[in-house]
Amino acid sequence: MDERSIRPMLAQSAHPFDSDRHYFEPKWDGMRCIAYILSGKLELQNRNLKDVTKSYPELKTITEQIKSPTAILDGEIVVIEKGLPSFDLLQNRFSVDDPIQIRILSRKIPATYVVFDLLHLNGKDLVNRPLSHRKQLLAKIVRDSPYLLLSQYVPRSGKAYFRNALRLGFEGVMAKLSESTYQIGMRSEDWLKLKQVKTIDCIIAGYTVGTGFRSTSFGALVLAAHEKGGKLNHLGNVGTGFTDEMILGIMKLLKPLRVRTKTVPGDVKAPAAIVWVKPKLVAEVGYINVTREGKLRLPRFERLRFDKLPSDCVI
Repeated sequence: MDERSIRPMLAQSAHPFDSDRHYFEPKWDGMRCIAYILSGKLELQNRNLKDVTKSYPELKTITEQIKSPTAILDGEIVVIEKGLPSFDLLQNRFSVDDPIQIRILSRKIPATYVVFDLLHLNGKDLVNRPLSHRKQLLAKIVRDSPYLLLSQYVPRSGKAYFRNALRLGFEGVMAKLSESTYQIGMRSEDWLKLKQVKTIDCIIAGYTVGTGFRSTSFGALVLAAHEKGGKLNHLGNVGTGFTDEMILGIMKLLKPLRVRTKTVPGDVKAPAAIVWVKPKLVAEVGYINVTREGKLRLPRFERLRFDKLPSDCVI
């Protein structure tokens, strides 16, 4: 296994269910990250293979809580607020390069690494061993601390666990086949994400000119995603789910990306004139289902995803 090119195993979407063959654990709302512990030193790599170790200096101490000098872990970097992961707070840590600002944020908005899988331990690859075995080994080497948390799980009772997770404030639950191997870089049905609302990562291809109280910003974002051949396809427009603060922040990001040429080919229907932008930003959008025309039904803006690339947005 190439220890510098591990893309995390990904999950498919599903509805809540019970199963004697699955483990159920919280869906942590953060940034997916592979943690390399080599001779007691930590390196963090996000799902796009970018080294983000320097962005989270507070996490360097987690090696002291892991009883192994060499290991490769899979987990999620989160910011915990009142016992729950807050993606809104975590976003303040993205794309910060200034060392002084990083140190300030590490104290003001400290991150925690939630670990849920073990890929390599003391010279031995574990990706072909069942999840049940990997979980057992992981529990033996990890000690919880303010910056390191072992994700807990339960067998069988997925529906009840899902209801309780939503009641507590989690966005959903992960269901993982207990005998599943770790399939590097693959989106597998062995792992399933159970969420109350379907979501999709979309490229922001443009925005419609706003009216009324939004006359200085936008009315809706024009959404797109790549087809298998790479062509951009229009998925619809989203104009709900924004706070005033979100609108201001998104507009600041969109302005320098404006272009005169059309970003999405074909007939793009929108309620107002479209201002096209370079397809650089990714938005997570909730929806009920997909229409026969291939558009998102009742889309609602959830958040920007600075941890995702436009190339990740594939239909």
